[in-house]
Amino acid sequence: MRFEYVPLPPPQDINGIPVYLQNELQRIARFIGGLSEVHESGMYLSSAGAGATMALTTTPTTITAFDTVNSYEEGLIADTTAGTFTFLSTSRFKLNFSASISDQGGGSAEHHIGVYLNNTLIQPTHSITFTGSAYTQMSFMIQNTAQAGDVITLRMSTSSGTDTATFASIDVDVEGKPIDI
Repeated sequence: MRFEYVPLPPPQDINGIPVYLQNELQRIARFIGGLSEVHESGMYLSSAGAGATMALTTTPTTITAFDTVNSYEEGLIADTTAGTFTFLSTSRFKLNFSASISDQGGGSAEHHIGVYLNNTLIQPTHSITFTGSAYTQMSFMIQNTAQAGDVITLRMSTSSGTDTATFASIDVDVEGKPIDI
């Protein structure tokens, strides 16, 4: 989408020029402000190593192992209890995910993490296989667009029947640039 500033026609009366210039400068300032606006938020597990656990099945379940919302939240609403990010305006966004995860029971089943927009998988799932009870690092980044009111969740499942994932750390950051559609 291309943003463009087009000035209004100048007044015919020379006495109206000071007001015209003031109004145009205000329009330019709003235009530039809209171009530089960035929406961002994030959630993470602040008590590193606390071992937040999550029961897993073959059905993807929303990750809620977060306990803190980043202090720089703007233009997005993050909810640690629900594990959601809600967009306040239409945005082109980038999501960064990183975690240290294990199966403290020593399992070795393949696990999957997917990014969902309004309950629809928008990115192929990212797979991770735990090695015994050691923590495994996982990170990925995706880019997409969202409308005002859209909700992002991250969901995790296991390829085995049931399992438990333990998070030593987890951090999700979403940064969006408002777009005019």
